[in-house]
Amino acid sequence: MPFNFTSTTDFVRALLGFVLFLLIVSTLLGNTLVCAAVVKFRHLRSKVTNFFVISLAVSDLFVAVLVMPWEAISAVAGTWLFGRFCGIWIAFDIMCSTASILNLCIISVDRYWAIASPFRYERKMTHRVAFMMIGVAWTLSILISFIPVQLNWHMAEEDEEGAAGNGTDYSDNCKANLNRTYAISSSLISFYIPVIIMIATYTRIFRIAQTQIRRISSLERAAEHAQNHHQSNDCSNENSLKTTFKKETKVLKTLSIIMGVFVFCWLPFFVLNCMVPFCQCVSDTTFTIFVWFGWANSSLNPVIYAFNADFRKAFSSILGCNKIFPSTTVEAVNFSNELVSYHHDTTLQKEAQPLAVQMPIPREEPSLPFDKDSVTSNVSLVLQSTRNRFNSTYQKGNQTTFQ
Repeated sequence: MPFNFTSTTDFVRALLGFVLFLLIVSTLLGNTLVCAAVVKFRHLRSKVTNFFVISLAVSDLFVAVLVMPWEAISAVAGTWLFGRFCGIWIAFDIMCSTASILNLCIISVDRYWAIASPFRYERKMTHRVAFMMIGVAWTLSILISFIPVQLNWHMAEEDEEGAAGNGTDYSDNCKANLNRTYAISSSLISFYIPVIIMIATYTRIFRIAQTQIRRISSLERAAEHAQNHHQSNDCSNENSLKTTFKKETKVLKTLSIIMGVFVFCWLPFFVLNCMVPFCQCVSDTTFTIFVWFGWANSSLNPVIYAFNADFRKAFSSILGCNKIFPSTTVEAVNFSNELVSYHHDTTLQKEAQPLAVQMPIPREEPSLPFDKDSVTSNVSLVLQSTRNRFNSTYQKGNQTTFQ
């Protein structure tokens, strides 16, 4: 029985089309849901941090609408079907991908600022500042995409000569064929500089979280020691150290997921993007596969950046799935556990802070005898004050939760 090559090719194309269709639909649904939640629920619009999440969702939505479908159809058909739209499509690709990456960078800076200087952040991070940061990201994305592409500054010399003579042929494929200068400069702006900033900010966030975890842990041990000073504390100290290690590991795991997903999706493409102008040693198929890896990041961003408690409740309300996330559920995972506190109701936390801060700690009189209960009470007050201030300030800086 002869091998039916045509049938095999058709099957591969059908399977490829199905996979790409699922990717596009998941990207559309996830990011549309984020936008719909913010439009419908006012309390989501009241948080400045969510403005950056929305800007990220819009950029990823543009990737799913303006970029993915055209390449998916061409991949299944085996040829570019949209003629001279290729030039505009390339500009959209560069703009939307760059905007998505720059928004991720802004989110990391916003979180670091909120955690490193929470009180200054509260004063300085206004709606106007947030809109300016978002505006800079989108303006930069447009400047490095549409202007160079429309003026053919991005093309290699042989393609540029053909374009100047209106001889550019898009009948078979739509390849950018970047020149060396544009490939390096655009990759620096679109990826390498943002990823360096993200690594620096998330590393600092981990250090700050680690310091706070150990500070609270030491206060907890001090309070427990004051309450049980007649008993052996070896087991207690060991359990406390294990808990501290688990919390630090969880923060590190969260940050690793954030950076790991981003780098895994985009790094291979930008390495190839800088290699191709210098070495024609990368096949079109390999390059296209890693392009799709980068675009796939847009389908993962809603899961990573918008699945905190507030957004989950909004999603369940929009989808009519309130039974999945009942309103009676109480969630209070501190930043020390998962990079960010998320609470269904933070009113009590906010009220507790000034009470704890303003509560005076009795001064110890040398002439008074030792009073175990008094010492225990004072240590507990310090511990509660630290916890309340920590929860109140650090929960404002982030909105990320992993299940």
